[in-house]
Amino acid sequence: MKQKNKYRELVELKGLLREKKINYETLSKKLKMSLSSLSNKINGKSIFNIVEIANIVKIVGIQKEDIPAYFF
Repeated sequence: MKQKNKYRELVELKGLLREKKINYETLSKKLKMSLSSLSNKINGKSIFNIVEIANIVKIVGIQKEDIPAYFF
């Protein structure tokens, strides 16, 4: 049985990662996070904490005013 997402899938973040040619494996290594944890968080099965969001913002180059569009 497929697990229902508890949180919103971060479709906008997925698109931005594709646009910037950053794959999940690269991002997970930079975040010091397992690939499965990153995937679960992006796909809405769990959520990013504020430190993880801040690190993604720096790595991907998201402008401060655009953070809500990607994470909330």
